[in-house]
Amino acid sequence: MKKLVALILCAVLCSSALVSCGGGTEPATDAPAAGTTTTETPADAGTAEEAPAEEAPAEPAAPAFDGSKLTGQSWGVANATVVGSLTFDGDNATLNILENGEDKSVSGAYTVEDGKLTINGTEIGWQVVASFCKLTIGDKNYSFSKQDSADKAQGPYNLLSNKWSGDGMTLSFDGGKATIAVDGGINYTGTYTLESASSLTIPDESAGSSENIAIGATATSNSVEVDTYPPEAAIDGDSATRFASAYNDPEWWMVDFGEVKKVGAAIVYFEAAYSTEFYFEVSTDGENWTEVARVTDNSTSGADVPVEVRFDGQHDAQFVRYTGVSRGTTYGHSFWELELYEAIAGVAACSLEYSGGNVKVTLDGTTYNLSK
Repeated sequence: MKKLVALILCAVLCSSALVSCGGGTEPATDAPAAGTTTTETPADAGTAEEAPAEEAPAEPAAPAFDGSKLTGQSWGVANATVVGSLTFDGDNATLNILENGEDKSVSGAYTVEDGKLTINGTEIGWQVVASFCKLTIGDKNYSFSKQDSADKAQGPYNLLSNKWSGDGMTLSFDGGKATIAVDGGINYTGTYTLESASSLTIPDESAGSSENIAIGATATSNSVEVDTYPPEAAIDGDSATRFASAYNDPEWWMVDFGEVKKVGAAIVYFEAAYSTEFYFEVSTDGENWTEVARVTDNSTSGADVPVEVRFDGQHDAQFVRYTGVSRGTTYGHSFWELELYEAIAGVAACSLEYSGGNVKVTLDGTTYNLSK
């Protein structure tokens, strides 16, 4: 009897457990409370549906490039082989590059996107690091530095792409060569160096012999102070002998090579009785003369202090005439030696200042104001 009661009790407990876990065929349903409204479950409500996957939050859109941030910015480069500038003005940009005489310039509307600077349809690699930007054009890289004005950035490019003149000086460029000439003074043509956009160096690379061609020529003059200072003493190669003229202005001294030669420069070693202003002329026949150099502010003298004068080019000449226009003392025009050359080596070292369409060139302490 006890065993039967235990079996009945076990069956009741198991049946109750199955109903509470939803394991029965008919789950129990509580009647709704009075006064409440029930919503019938649709017929297919018992079928489980997959929950929609949560979407990842959208990446914020990259802000549109604001070109106005570059307005007024200027970059520049200047070295021995490349000069250039990059300037921004409103929606337009101008990139100038002059490399070994080849102009690679582009200007127009610009955009900056995905590390590319596009100017008027031309794509340019663009990378800014601190005060420098690196531009890649084709397979070449160029490093530009930040400049405080468009004039300063564009100055070297404008300098090399124009011819300049003023105050008795001319400055011009042709490919990798530059020529600087001062009226009656130095004349250099050579491979220039432009450093820091403010220093220009031009060596004289004129072809020609560096031999003193006055040695062995015949010298004459329109006067002498005394017979011990004859004209030929200035071309005898002896720095202890000299020529001296009468105490007058002007006075001339002349050499005759005996044949036509190329001549392009002179070196004068003045005695204490120096000339403050003088000039050189050349002639092939002794009758028709061409002025080739003039010095107007000399104050140098001494047997060991040369005054170099480069002519305005190399000339065919049998005769070269020196004329002393004004004396630096009450004595005559006198020099220990006067040497003549087809060409002499030298270097013109100039400092530069840019201002829009003008440039100031300072050479040997004199400033020349040049314009295009």
